[in-house]
Amino acid sequence: MSKLARAVSALAFVVSAVVHLGLVQSAGGLVDSCYAFSFFGISADECRAIGASVRGAGQAEKDWLTLAFTSMRGECCQFIGMGAGSVYALLFLSKGTDEVAVIHFMHSVWACIVQVVNSQNAGLLPFLPAAADEYDPVSGAKLKPFLLLVGCQAVLYVAAFLLSRGNGRVAKSKDA
Repeated sequence: MSKLARAVSALAFVVSAVVHLGLVQSAGGLVDSCYAFSFFGISADECRAIGASVRGAGQAEKDWLTLAFTSMRGECCQFIGMGAGSVYALLFLSKGTDEVAVIHFMHSVWACIVQVVNSQNAGLLPFLPAAADEYDPVSGAKLKPFLLLVGCQAVLYVAAFLLSRGNGRVAKSKDA
């Protein structure tokens, strides 16, 4: 196993833990979905007012709101799992080896797909059919900082996977 593979693998786990357990959870979306919209400039109070107006509409609108908030909180739960798995791998598994390659693969798949989907939502992939008419250019532009973050993660996670796969596990005494 190369030192490069071990270093990139460890860095990928650190980045995953910081982003998924720190950055994402710091918004508070797990506790209250309205907190998660702050990166778009929507305060929790504004979010609640929007929710109240939607709840005053028909059943389909209420169902939509429930699904949107449930999805937001579910995403926070998924990120806790990804971050916790990264911390476990960082502390107890052999970085840069086959032992962790599958974790890097899962992170790579997630980051690459999120990058494509949100690039489409931001209007950066005009050759793909529009995701939906509800995306407006001003809102799509707000995704660009997120695209930079996830794009960097995608590159790092793919590199960690490619460098780790095919490397046999080393003895713990050599891996410390």
